[in-house]
Amino acid sequence: MKSPLMLTAELVPVAYVEALLGLAGELGVSRAELFRVAQVKPQTLDNPNGRLSFIDFNLLASAALQRCQEPALGLLLGQRLNVSTHGILGYAVLASANLGQAIQFALKYYRVLGLAFDLDIIEQPGRLQLRAVESMSMGPLSRFAVEGLQASLYSIARFLVGSELQGLALGFAYPAPAYAARYTEVFGVTVQFDQPYHWLSLPQSYLERPMALANPGTVQMCEQQCEALLASLDVQDGLLTRVRRLLLARPGDFPDLQSAAQALHTSGRSLRRHLSTLGTSYQQVLDEVRKRLALQYLTTTHLPLYEIAFLLGFSDPSNFRRAFKKWTGKSPGEYRQEG
Repeated sequence: MKSPLMLTAELVPVAYVEALLGLAGELGVSRAELFRVAQVKPQTLDNPNGRLSFIDFNLLASAALQRCQEPALGLLLGQRLNVSTHGILGYAVLASANLGQAIQFALKYYRVLGLAFDLDIIEQPGRLQLRAVESMSMGPLSRFAVEGLQASLYSIARFLVGSELQGLALGFAYPAPAYAARYTEVFGVTVQFDQPYHWLSLPQSYLERPMALANPGTVQMCEQQCEALLASLDVQDGLLTRVRRLLLARPGDFPDLQSAAQALHTSGRSLRRHLSTLGTSYQQVLDEVRKRLALQYLTTTHLPLYEIAFLLGFSDPSNFRRAFKKWTGKSPGEYRQEG
């Protein structure tokens, strides 16, 4: 039986956080100020797994957008998320025989990066299109996250090819922002907005281009490590991960099973049956998410208990206290004091 929730399944590589903090610093906002505004403890970066929760990363990203006063922050961050930033997956991409193999490897193991997107490759006449759809609602951070993803993908592809990308095309599933001209500066082409999904398209001729650092042995080693990492992060089951992310994205406004199923483009019956085959239920996943969020808020923020209760969907703080004591055997105040 799988654990209803492992917090490590929802973690963002610390390298992404460091890139964000470094960028903010260059824009005049110190690390200390970002942590203060986000109400996140700097010690969260000391995670021995080298990862940060979606909650903390989103809080830091929101604080950076607020303080840096740079609307194109996502584009700038994405340009910094190069091959080496992506860890073991980046090494595998570098060692691939050609760009096509690199893309296939990335599609197989991208979940080790903790991305909030589902990625798919669509073959078109003479072209290859990479589509990205949010697997969890990013809310106000949606555009920031997509900009970071697309700018990173573009920068890595250009680096691997070793020259400017000819025939590149991109689309974004939101209206053109006021700073749309910045997209042309970053990508070198006029991008399309108001698309049904986010996408990046390249001529298929690029796929067979050999890589300068191709090394089959390195790719095999990276694949073994990615398999182990996937298992440790518990992200192999896509639907279960998307349920967790959906709940994490809507603290204080958790959907019921039918609403969750609709948001995940499935039926309530199918979702219930799928979770049952994994030895859990929607209520169990919801309860565990609430518990893990409570532990996260209590140990990494200074939010008062009544605000934490509200964020967890409890209308009465006393109900939160009772639930927390049932989960841990301690009151929220006792747990925070011990932490």
